[in-house]
Amino acid sequence: MTPNTVLRDSVRLDDACTPPLLVSPDLLLGLAAGDRPVTVPDRTDHVLVATGAGGGTTTVLRSLAAQALARGAQADILDLTHAEHTWAREIPGARHLNDVAEVHDYLMIAAGGLRNDRQESSDGWGGRRVLVIEELAGLVEALRAYWLLTRPETQLQEAPAVEALALLLASGRVCGWTILAGDTGGSLPGPGAVSPREFSTRILGYGSSLLWRRLAPGVPAPEPSARIGRFHVIEGGAATPFQALYLTSAEARAFALAGSGVTNGRGCA
Repeated sequence: MTPNTVLRDSVRLDDACTPPLLVSPDLLLGLAAGDRPVTVPDRTDHVLVATGAGGGTTTVLRSLAAQALARGAQADILDLTHAEHTWAREIPGARHLNDVAEVHDYLMIAAGGLRNDRQESSDGWGGRRVLVIEELAGLVEALRAYWLLTRPETQLQEAPAVEALALLLASGRVCGWTILAGDTGGSLPGPGAVSPREFSTRILGYGSSLLWRRLAPGVPAPEPSARIGRFHVIEGGAATPFQALYLTSAEARAFALAGSGVTNGRGCA
């Protein structure tokens, strides 16, 4: 595996980091060895970003959501746990939902509209709907608790909004949807309606051995790193390390509003 010493200590907006943002239609995750851009193309299936608590999951989701908005995507952010994405409020094309009842209704409507959303070909990020989920396991738990509280008389085995989310994961890609979900601690939902197997692209940080066993079976977990923002793309049974692009909430908001022409920042180190 490529040693961490060849990676940048941080990746910020400056002349060394912005060319991939300006030239490529893809979303920049960060820089691998030799400053090779690691990106998420619009044709990519759903993306799962997972690491231990405090490892940078929210930062990766924030930078991806800001870039998708800058490229004309519609981004709906489900943020029940810690209200981490208030930066996206009132940005054109963005919705920030942090109330479980509102999220429940949103998912039911979104899944119900899949038939009308079907697309035959990709139009780039500008033609996509991006669903950002800050904490996947927490969202599923909250939706199940909400349904038990509000509909205790039903005998359903699964909460309808969880089933709706599963439908978006299974069928949303061909209907113009891309789901970017985060998880911390390897506590992803089990073999029920929502499963990690629905995420073909997996971005793993330095989490627990459980996280790596569940999300990258057969790939040895890397040695722990104290460097915040170190992640790995899991590809073909191997893990490629990279340093994730870091945007503050203010930078993410400015980037989403102004598009990829935003170049001011503190720079790469």
